[in-house]
Amino acid sequence: MSRIIAGRFDRTLDADAALEALRREGFTSDEIDTFYVSPPGQHAMTPVGGEAPFASAGSRFAASGAIAGAALGALLGFAVAWLVADEYRVAALVFGAALGAYVGSFLGTASKLRGGRREEATREHPVEPRGGRMIAVCVDRSGMQPRALKVLREYGARDLGRAEGTWRNGWKDFDPRAPLMTP
Repeated sequence: MSRIIAGRFDRTLDADAALEALRREGFTSDEIDTFYVSPPGQHAMTPVGGEAPFASAGSRFAASGAIAGAALGALLGFAVAWLVADEYRVAALVFGAALGAYVGSFLGTASKLRGGRREEATREHPVEPRGGRMIAVCVDRSGMQPRALKVLREYGARDLGRAEGTWRNGWKDFDPRAPLMTP
């Protein structure tokens, strides 16, 4: 297992500057790895066709609210159209019911949304990673860890931390959901 220092960059220009500075500090290309981490929800962690097991607790009843709101809205739209329309009654009834269902589905969904709290981290899903460009540096050589930390901090690395992992032409066992240890 290799000792690794890693940090995430929001801006590509900052990451490029940090890479150059790491090379100036004596790190070789074999000791530096750079890659992108996709924003939360875009890591192919959900099955094709839905995110039901990963749905937010605050939106659990949103679908039932949409259905109930659409049904109630359609009835109200139909009733209003029945009372108001003289000419083109059939078209007005259809339009009124459709518009009522459309508006009702939004209102029904909104009425069922709750202020869902962020779910606690579990062993399977410890944290939600932020997206951005990552730079990982192998610091197995003596005295290299403080130099890597200094450069990454200086150039604005976020989520800066250390880890142990397999290093062969880069960080092979990187897991974007596993938190880094405090440097």
